[in-house]
Amino acid sequence: MPQAERNNQRGQTTVEFALVVGLLLILLFGIIDFSRLMFAYATMSNGVREGARYGVIHPGQDAQIIQRARAMMVLIGGTATVEVSYPKTDAQGNRYCSHKCTVVVTARSDFDVWTPLIPRLELVAQATMHIE
Repeated sequence: MPQAERNNQRGQTTVEFALVVGLLLILLFGIIDFSRLMFAYATMSNGVREGARYGVIHPGQDAQIIQRARAMMVLIGGTATVEVSYPKTDAQGNRYCSHKCTVVVTARSDFDVWTPLIPRLELVAQATMHIE
């Protein structure tokens, strides 16, 4: 094989390698981002569920409910906004009635991705439980 042909093949191999490595890196970072997203959502879900459990026993103590929910959340590179609400009331307008009224704990967080092709995402986790 002549020298010029061998140099052309080396150049072609380098270009093919650069294209394939770029796609593989994007795929790898996509897998890592998806794993981070699932971890963040799972910890947010556990946090709001823990906050709702605390709210079932201690309705009206919103600061402690939020603190309990945030204590269970592990978010890599971000924070969550936690809200507590009591959407249902009994016939007298009481928000903390037993067995009919609910406490709803909601967490929201902006999730920054590392993959350049995926936009920023908003995670929302919510738990609803009946007050005892």
